[in-house]
Amino acid sequence: MFTPKFLFRILPWFILAVMVFTLYLTSHWPFGSSRPAEKETLEKTVILQQAESIGKLELVRYRFKEIFDYQKLSESKSWSSAILRTYDFTPDLKVVMIAAGEAVGCIDLQQLDSTSIEISGDSVIVMLPAPELCYYKLDLENTKVYSFDSKNWFSRLFSDDEEKTQVLEAAYRKAEQAIRDTALKSGILSRTNQNATSILKPMLEKLTGKQVFLVTTLPGGATHGPL
Repeated sequence: MFTPKFLFRILPWFILAVMVFTLYLTSHWPFGSSRPAEKETLEKTVILQQAESIGKLELVRYRFKEIFDYQKLSESKSWSSAILRTYDFTPDLKVVMIAAGEAVGCIDLQQLDSTSIEISGDSVIVMLPAPELCYYKLDLENTKVYSFDSKNWFSRLFSDDEEKTQVLEAAYRKAEQAIRDTALKSGILSRTNQNATSILKPMLEKLTGKQVFLVTTLPGGATHGPL
């Protein structure tokens, strides 16, 4: 049976146990608590879910329009050179076009994971994936063939429509590749990083309520930041 004397003896211990349990539940436990870690994990999860929903974020669009000159040695000239033993291998077919196209720089936010995000107090550091050329393409509707010339007499005499089509297709492919090369030389990846900072920083700060610092990856793999 619980006597009054026994109850008075255990009452202080009971009160102490209740106080300790209350402190733990209200995150005032002086010897550490799992609450901050859970909060940090939650914030990381929110950022990652938001980034995943965005996916590939297109940040820069370059538009190009330039005169493109493509030359090729025709099969007819090769045959005539072999027959006549002239061995003239200078280009014979020439296509001049006004090539129009575009290139887009983006960052794939789906590459972010928990190791890309560091939360420290009121600050968040985010390691952004490397910028990439999302796509580049030739605008066929606005690309115009200015001229198609067959300089060799043999090519003019024995014209081949199929070969002309093949040369035009090759010229289109080369023009599209030129758009890619021009975009990269024009610094589209660096510009993508700059725009990522100006767009993502305020968005993430609003999302987390913290000061956000972005670490960007430069072309070649070097990092720059935090910004």
